[in-house]
Amino acid sequence: MFRERIRQAYARLSPNKKKVADFLMESHCDVAFMTASRLAHHLDVDVATVVRFAQDIGYAGYPALAREVQDLVKDEIKTAHEFAAGKVKAESPFVAIMLKERENIEQSIMNIPADTVQQAVATLKAAKNIYVVAQGEVLDMARFFVTRLRLQGLQAEALSGDTVALALALDKLTAGDVVVGLSHSKLAVETAGAIRFARERGAKTVGLVSTHTSPVAHVVDLAIICPSKSVTTMPSLGSMASVMDAILQMLALEQPEKAAEQQAAFKRTYIELVEGQRESLVALEKEVARSE
Repeated sequence: MFRERIRQAYARLSPNKKKVADFLMESHCDVAFMTASRLAHHLDVDVATVVRFAQDIGYAGYPALAREVQDLVKDEIKTAHEFAAGKVKAESPFVAIMLKERENIEQSIMNIPADTVQQAVATLKAAKNIYVVAQGEVLDMARFFVTRLRLQGLQAEALSGDTVALALALDKLTAGDVVVGLSHSKLAVETAGAIRFARERGAKTVGLVSTHTSPVAHVVDLAIICPSKSVTTMPSLGSMASVMDAILQMLALEQPEKAAEQQAAFKRTYIELVEGQRESLVALEKEVARSE
C-alpha cells in the first residue's frame, strides 16, 4: 500500500518529494485522476520529481503508483455505497467498533441541537477565562481541548478534579469566566462540585458528558450529551471527541484571522525555543569535547 511505503521512505525524501507525498496522503482522491505532469503543475514541482518520487517509494514509475491509488478510490466508492445501503458487516472487531462509532456520531448529529452547540461556541468566544475541569480518563481530553483553545487566542486552563487545585484556580472566578465540565461516567462528583461552585460565583457553565446520568449534566447551564455506546463494557469517547473538535472548528470559523495570528505566533515562539536549545546543545557538545 502506497501509504505504508510513504511512511517508511518519508524521512529520506527531498523537500519537493515530500510535497508530493503530503498531497498524496491528504488528497489521494484528487491524485487518482491526475497525470504526472498535471500533479507536478499543481504542486509547482518538476515532472521528474513526481516520477522519481514514485520510484523512491518502490514503484516502477508513476503509472504503477497511480493505478494503486485508483484501485483504492474504487474500493472506497464501493464501500461508501455499501455503507449507505446498510450492507457493511462487522467482519472484524475493528469494523464492529468503527461501525458503533459511526452510529454514535450519527446520533450526535440527530440528537444534539445545533443551537445548543452554537450557544456553547458563543459562550466560549466571549469568556474572559475558560477553565476546563475533568477527572480520570477524560483529563487528557481536557488538556487537548485547552491547548486548541489557546491556539485560537483564548485564555484557557485545564484543571483536575483535585479539590486543592480547584480551590487555587477558581478562587478568583468571576461572572465573565466560563467553566467547562467534562464527564464520561456517573462518578464525576468533583467535577460536578466545581460546576456548582462556578454557578454560585456567577460564571457560565458548559458540560460535555457521555451520559445524562452524569452529575455534571444535572448542574451545568448548558449540557451537550455525547453518545458513548460501545461493543465492549468500556464506553466510547469517539463522539465526545468529535463534538469537541466541532466546537473548536466552529470557533476558528468565527474568528479566522485571530486563530491564524495566534498559530503563527505560536510557530514563531516554538522556532525561537528550538533555536535556543540547539545553541545550548552545541555549547554543551563543545564543553564535553574539551573535557575529554
